[in-house]
Formats: sequence, C-alpha cells, structure tokens
Amino acid sequence: MAVRRTLIFLAILVVLMPICAFSASATQLMSAREPAQNLRFYTASTGDVTLYVTGLGKVEAKAVASLSFTNVARVADVLVQTGDMVAAGDVLATLVNNDEQLAYDRAVLNLQLAELQRQDVIKPVDASDIAAAEANLKSAQGAYLSIQNAVSSEDIQAAELRYQQALDAKTRAESERTNADGGQVDQYYQILDAQVGAAGFNAEIARLQLESLKGGNSGALGAAYARIVQAERQLEAVKAGPTQARIDQADIAVQQAQLQVDQAGQSLSRMSLIAPFDGVVSAVNIQVGAVASPALPAVELTDIATLNVIVQVDEVDIRQLREGLAARVKLDALPGVELPAIIHSIALIGTNDNGIINYDVEVQLEGNDSRIRVGMTAEAAVVVQEAQGVLQVPNEYIRLDRLRDKAYVNIVDKNGVLQEVEVVLGLQGDDSSEILSGLVPGDVLAVNLGGDTLPILGG
Repeated sequence: MAVRRTLIFLAILVVLMPICAFSASATQLMSAREPAQNLRFYTASTGDVTLYVTGLGKVEAKAVASLSFTNVARVADVLVQTGDMVAAGDVLATLVNNDEQLAYDRAVLNLQLAELQRQDVIKPVDASDIAAAEANLKSAQGAYLSIQNAVSSEDIQAAELRYQQALDAKTRAESERTNADGGQVDQYYQILDAQVGAAGFNAEIARLQLESLKGGNSGALGAAYARIVQAERQLEAVKAGPTQARIDQADIAVQQAQLQVDQAGQSLSRMSLIAPFDGVVSAVNIQVGAVASPALPAVELTDIATLNVIVQVDEVDIRQLREGLAARVKLDALPGVELPAIIHSIALIGTNDNGIINYDVEVQLEGNDSRIRVGMTAEAAVVVQEAQGVLQVPNEYIRLDRLRDKAYVNIVDKNGVLQEVEVVLGLQGDDSSEILSGLVPGDVLAVNLGGDTLPILGG
C-alpha cells in the first residue's frame, strides 16, 4: 500500500515539474520586463463573444399631454399638484358649473319619469282596471236613462212661469230706466242700466231652459250618449292592453329623455379636466378663482408607464439593427445597473451632425423601475451577433495588420519567451474576439500596456 502511494506521488511530481518550471519562467519574465514594458498576461480560454451596436441618448416618456378646458369659466377647484400620480379618468380640476349641474339633474329626473310612464304603459292588464272601466260605462248608461226620463209637463209649466216672470221683471226694469227723473248723479243711471241688463240675462236663461225642456232635453241626451260611447271604447282599450303605437311612443319618449341626459352630461363633463391616461402630473398652470381658457394649457400630464430611450446610431451601424431586437440600457445615474429593453422603432431619415449621419432609434424599456427619471442620460447596447462557447481572447491582446489583413498575438512559450503568432479571427466583438486557429485553450498571452510594441485590435 505504501509503495502504491509512493508511485502516485512520483507520477504527480512528474506532471507538476514542467508546470512549475513554466510558471517560474513566466514569473521571471514578468519580474524582468514589467518595469520596462508593463506586461499583462492572459490565458486563452473558451467563452462567449458578443458584438454590440451602441448609442447614446436620454430617457423620454411615452406621451406628454398638455390638457386644457374646452370652456371659458372660473376655476372652482384644483385637485392635483406637480408630482402626483393619477389614473386614467381621474378629475384633475373643475370649473364653476352650477348651471350645467342643474341642467343635468333636471334631465335625469325627466328620464326617470319617462321610464316610469313607459313601465305603466307596458304593464299587464289589471282586473281592477277592467272593473273600473265597466263601472264607468254603467254610470254613463244610468246618466243617460236619468236624463231621458227626467222631463214632465209640470216641469214645462214651471219653466214657462219662470220665463214669464223674467220677462215681467225685464219690462219693469226698462220702464224704471226710461222714466227716471233727470238731474240725477251718474251712479244712479248706471245702477238702472245694470238692473236692465241683469233682467234681460235672466229672461234669456229662462227662455233657454224652457226650450230645452220642450225639446225633450235633446242636448243633454246627446252628451250623455257620447259619454256612453267613450266609456265603451275605454273598456275595450283596457281589455285589449296597450297598443303598439302607445308602446312606441313611450319608447321614443325614453330615448329622447336619454339623449337629453347624454347632452347634459357632456356639457357637465366639459367643466372638468379628466386624465386621459395613467401618469404623473408634470405641471399645473391654473389656480382656484382664475379664468381658464381653451387657449391656455391647464395641466401637463406625463405617461411614465412605459419609458423609452431615444439614442443616435451611426449610419455604419444602423443597417445591423431592426425592430424587435433585444437591447440593454445603462444609465449614468444608476451605475452598475443594466435594464432590459427592446428596439421599438428606427427613424427612416437621419440627421447630419458635423458631417456624421445618425439615426434616432427608440428603445422601449421593459418593466418599471421607480428610480428611472425622464431626461436621464442613457446608453443602449444591442446584441447584433454572438458566438457562444468559442476560444476567445480580449481585443487588447490582438494586433491587427490591416495592410496584410492579418492578426497576431504574443504567446509566452514554455521557456517563458514571447513569440508573435498569427491567428485567424472569427467574430470580432466589442470586448473580445473569437480565435478560429493559431491558439489552443491554455496558451498564455502577453501584452505591453506601456509601449507601442504590441498594437491592440483596432489600434
């Protein structure tokens, strides 16, 4: 057993000796050259290479609305102040609206009355209504019979006597007026004239009554018969229920009343300033008692439910972007925080900034972080290409020879000596590049950060 452990130890020692020797050589190289060349080392390994398109801009709100009243009136109340969060439909401010409120309340009452009348029209036939109509018909028939049998000869003689007495009274009054002594005051003659008029009126009434009795009271009988006909029709109508015409008329009355309520409600609503969407109040430009006008913005409302970042992207990179690509956003005000986002739109027309053509790209932030404020400086980065699990090297360790279109790295060999090696690059990312050939995982690379002997990628 001890022999076996000894063999294992020797095997491990044989493996570690070259590594230790290489480490010692590298350490010696660093200690020998760091003061002059400021070398930095890196061991080639597999990882992810990502190519980004970036742009700078600022955070903007999805929508900013300047809200104004549609009527000219005095401000009755201001219900918000700058910084308040409001929901769609919230009342922000109101105008003096006494007349509008009264008109609306009246319209509502008229609608309720029309609805009650319609319910009364369409309700089922009630037995008590039929009984009342039948009783009304019997009453009309009884009145007709009573009038028909009411006239007698004695009644006619009494009427003739009353008429003769009325004529005698009229003759006496006329005689007294004709034979009145002269020289009397005006009031005296006016009294006599009035007595003549009254006597004539009474005589005419008596004559009409006499003629009515002599004619068998045909006028009263006709009126009584008309009441019978009317009562019969009412009974038939009650038994038949409401006609379609009455129902239609009641429906029209309700519709007209509802239209009046809607119109009055619109007039009343125009006296209030309503939030059209969820947001934060960014400005209040009115105060109680002041006169509001449609020409003057009363409240400014900013929609912060969805924030966007508008960045400018160079014309060289814009072709690599398309709507829907994922992005990440960094804010100067929130160091170390990356926010997920997505490209929402890309401008079709660019802007010229000192000969450089840039395009506005709208990046929509996903989620809602209460720390974000409109106007913050932001950088958006969009992944346009990515290689995962490949051999990669930081760009600072790579030197490009653009004339020959070749790439080189400085590798530390097993003796600790720097050796320039040509490599074939794959995807060239922002921070590192993919190595297709020329290196293997574990190779140690070096770069001089203090001199120009090892130009880096892109230098």
